[in-house]
Order: sequence, then C-alpha cells, then structure tokens
Amino acid sequence: MEHGQRGGEWARRLDAILNVGRMLVTLLVVLLAIALVAVTFNTIRLQILTRRDEIEVSKLIGATNPFIRRPFLYFGALQGLAGGCAAWAIVALAVLVLNSQLANLSGLYGTLFKLELPGGEDSMILLGFSAALGWLGAWLSVSRHLSLREPR
Repeated sequence: MEHGQRGGEWARRLDAILNVGRMLVTLLVVLLAIALVAVTFNTIRLQILTRRDEIEVSKLIGATNPFIRRPFLYFGALQGLAGGCAAWAIVALAVLVLNSQLANLSGLYGTLFKLELPGGEDSMILLGFSAALGWLGAWLSVSRHLSLREPR
C-alpha cells in the first residue's frame, strides 16, 4: 500500500512540474510575440522615416492613408512570416537535438520517448500568427506616424 501511495505522490509532483513547464512556455510565447510586434514596429518606423519625403508628396497629390499604409502592412506581414519561418526552423532543430538525448533516456526506462515536429496545420497556424503579428506591428507604426502628420 505504501508503494502505491509513493507512486501517486510522484505522479502529482510530475504533474505539477509539467504545469510549471506549460506556464513557462506560455509566458515565453507571449514575450516573443510582443518582441516580434516591437521589432516590426521599429523596422517600419525606420522605413517610414527613410521614405518621409515620398509620403509627404503622396499626401499632397491626394493619396489616402490606406494607400500610404498598404505597402508597409505588406512588408510587416512578410517580416512576421520570415520570423515565423525562423521560429519553425529553430523548433525543428531543437526537436532533432532533443530526440537524440531522449533516446538515451528512454533506453534507461525501457520505453520509447520521441518528440515530433509540428504537423502541417500547426505549422500553418504558427506562420499565420507570426504574419499577423508582423502586420499588427506595421499597422501600429504607420498609424502612429500618420496621426502625427495630420494637420491639427
């Protein structure tokens, strides 16, 4: 009976450790998402400053804010997509490295532990989410610039 109780205690400890790990991964995802938006915001801001004269001339000949905003949004989405591709590559490399170490560990327990790469649907969600974050950073940056340039 005592052996069964110790096994249950071990399972509860493992579950608590896994919950902490899930929370750490969630926090890491949120921090990296904020970083992607911030990097895109700053990159688009620099691009706007580089093209400031072109934007002012476009406004003088009647260009609307959506017309001016559009190329920056496309660039932000592409930048976010590139970030998502880099993230997927990092995850794939981590899975390959960790699987070799897990093979040694699983041999000690007489079972098979193996990590798998994200599936096609998960990969598309990752890439779509990263593109959307890049778009968001670009939209925030261009909107801020255009609001500062509007006549009062």
